[in-house]
Amino acid sequence: MAAESQEAYNAPKASGNVGELLQADAEDESLRKYKEQLLGAAAKGDLGDASDPRKLIVTEFRVMFNGAAPDLVFTLDNPAGMMLLKQNGMSIKEGVEYKFRISFRVQHEILAGLKFCNKTKKMGVSQADELMIGSYPPQTAAHVFEFPRHGWMETPKGMMYRGSYTATDKFVDSDGVVHLEYSYPLKVGK
Repeated sequence: MAAESQEAYNAPKASGNVGELLQADAEDESLRKYKEQLLGAAAKGDLGDASDPRKLIVTEFRVMFNGAAPDLVFTLDNPAGMMLLKQNGMSIKEGVEYKFRISFRVQHEILAGLKFCNKTKKMGVSQADELMIGSYPPQTAAHVFEFPRHGWMETPKGMMYRGSYTATDKFVDSDGVVHLEYSYPLKVGK
């Protein structure tokens, strides 16, 4: 490995601390303005609720349907909402078009490389999907991520796909830290 490559490989990870990022190269006016633009509300001191230690707060998990049914909406920022999803789960008709919308807040420092991991399991057979959501600065207002970004997904059709599943969702950052994980029953029916 070349010396330059080795140095880059061994370089310390960048801090997600907003204050440190703003202070670095503070004498460069154009760089300071650029950082403030990228960091948005965080550059002005909006780092979220100091009394809440969570770095990621998923406020809402929404399943939207393409004209077939009303949205399924789950509030995940409190234990009661999480329990409701875990107990009741969700039922979806086969062959309908749907997409997900996740609303979340980031607090305290930049959240780098956030991924949404979904695993569905039925009678020992499982399917896992991983979706890169991105990196976000802290702010009080919710960030919203919708997927697929264009078009819709379709619930599988046919007797083989109908039935009860167990779904597990997980939000993981680029450091491998799991910020939220939950399971719920999922039923695909006629």
